[in-house]
Amino acid sequence: MQIAISNKEENDMRTDTLKQLRNSCIVGLLFGLILNSAHFYQYGFAKGIGQFLYVFILMGGTFFLTGMMSSRRGRHTTNMRIFAKKLHNEGDLIMDAQADMIVANKKNVTKGWLYLNSRFVIFANTPDPNLIEKKAIRMPLSKVSKIERFKPTPFTNDGIEIFLDKGISHKVLVGKTDQWLAEINSAVEKRQNKKSSKKSSK
Repeated sequence: MQIAISNKEENDMRTDTLKQLRNSCIVGLLFGLILNSAHFYQYGFAKGIGQFLYVFILMGGTFFLTGMMSSRRGRHTTNMRIFAKKLHNEGDLIMDAQADMIVANKKNVTKGWLYLNSRFVIFANTPDPNLIEKKAIRMPLSKVSKIERFKPTPFTNDGIEIFLDKGISHKVLVGKTDQWLAEINSAVEKRQNKKSSKKSSK
């Protein structure tokens, strides 16, 4: 399957960059004026311009870089969102969201997208449109033995560990964790009941 980013989406990305630059200038201007108003009043505009420019660049630049980092992740997940739309159009998408997967025996996480349909929990972590389905990690609902919630840090509680047959497990971090747990448990029950009924009918 090939998923391509349209010209419209590319234009939207450029527009988002310009909007981010404009908003960053506004943020820098506001903070520069507010934080230096007393300095301007005491020493005059000419002597306070240096301090104003410092705050303008610092605050505006920080806002711009933060926004661009967030936007960059959004662009990397564009094709993953399109894959979710494909599943939805096929009538086989229960939930999807941005998610992180904890890499086994490592402290770092893999950023990507989590999907749930009637047969699998799927985690995709490649922005390459031609490799999303090929490289995605698929966890068959028919082989899920247990699902547990865990705390990845003392301050967060958004972890889900999915245990499969043969001692295999995957840990993911995803928002709306309670909803994900409920939907996965429901989908697992339906899938395994369907599998059992097929065996009994033979």
